[in-house]
Amino acid sequence: MPAVRVVVGEARLVQANPTITLVGTVEPARRSRVSSELAGLVVEMPARQGDIIPAGGVICKLNQDTLSLSLAAERAKLLGARARHDELVAGTRPEELVRLKALLDEAAAEFEGRRFDMERVQRLFTAGESNDKEFQDTRASFLAAERRKVAAEAEYKLGLEGPRKETIAQAAHEVARQQAVTDRVESDLGKSVIRAPFAGHVVRRDVEVGEWISEGDTVVEMVELTTVLVRVNVPESVLPFIQVGDPIRVTVDAVSDRHAPSADQQAGSASSFKGRIKHIIRQADPNARTFPVEIEVDNPDETLAGGMFARATMPSGPAGEAVAVPQDAIVMRDGVTYVAIVVPSAGARIPSRSSSGAEKGFSAQRGGSAAVLSPVSVGMDIDDWVTIVSGNLPPGTPVITRGTERILPFPTPIEIVDERGTPVAMPTRQDKA
Repeated sequence: MPAVRVVVGEARLVQANPTITLVGTVEPARRSRVSSELAGLVVEMPARQGDIIPAGGVICKLNQDTLSLSLAAERAKLLGARARHDELVAGTRPEELVRLKALLDEAAAEFEGRRFDMERVQRLFTAGESNDKEFQDTRASFLAAERRKVAAEAEYKLGLEGPRKETIAQAAHEVARQQAVTDRVESDLGKSVIRAPFAGHVVRRDVEVGEWISEGDTVVEMVELTTVLVRVNVPESVLPFIQVGDPIRVTVDAVSDRHAPSADQQAGSASSFKGRIKHIIRQADPNARTFPVEIEVDNPDETLAGGMFARATMPSGPAGEAVAVPQDAIVMRDGVTYVAIVVPSAGARIPSRSSSGAEKGFSAQRGGSAAVLSPVSVGMDIDDWVTIVSGNLPPGTPVITRGTERILPFPTPIEIVDERGTPVAMPTRQDKA
């Protein structure tokens, strides 16, 4: 079998917290029962269970006939109100001012004529040459002409000044009121087309074409999966060692290695994801004395789905020494986590021992090297390292950090190279104090 070219690192001791692995459930970051704001008859229902709807995409359409007619009527009223307001703002027409001035001149002329008659009859009445009836009739005509002149003067003055500012303001308020009514009907018309509040999956459909729905009735249920929340129940003894924002590894066994891992997944494992604590609900279940904790996991390719079984590894005690390997050394196959360790192949010198019989470590290879997949249990992430809590990987053990995916279930011949592909000797493992 040709040797597999690999890059090798080694396990080392780090300061890390002990961990606990808890089971949980994947939940959508957002779930919405999309409802109708209006009552109406469903005429279109393009959304079906399983569909992916973009944000703003059409879910359902209601009959719009009545709303369209109402909108046309309200728009016509709005045009009338605006026209009335514009008329008042424009003031009196020039032709109207000419007419009012002519009426004023006519009233003034009549007044002068009546005043002349009044003065003449007054002299005759004083001289005893006119009777009382003639005097009273002439006086009444004079007073009427005087009032008509006053009225004509007032009309002309009103024409010059134009409408009162209060009348113009009232017309402006009427325009605003009618605009609000029109906007409301227009808004209702827009609401008759029910759209997706966010991009997501339709998981339940509650209505069909031809059904009458009331205001507030649910049309579909949608979930958003670009981000998910893994909900686990944490024992009260763990609560002091976690806080919002802590990085947490989440494993979802249902995601097989056939899925290409994203940037947020553990290298070499399609079922391990990097998460972070989003919410710590500080109210314990009175029966189990556990606290709900939600871990946010980015899911851009929507590999994870709501309801999946998940396992979360989180701190459970104060920090201490622990063995860790580079994250790239971790590989998961068929739900089992492995680290590929380097061992001497056939023909290589066996591990050297001290005079007391204790193993001193691996010397430089003679006959070649091989890789073996060793099952491990992992703990916390420490920067780019992962702690090993299974106890079967001592510090200083050579582990493969690149090329692990080509290691077979049985001992596989390897050629050790550096990051640039240049062959190098296998690192020597030394005793750790």
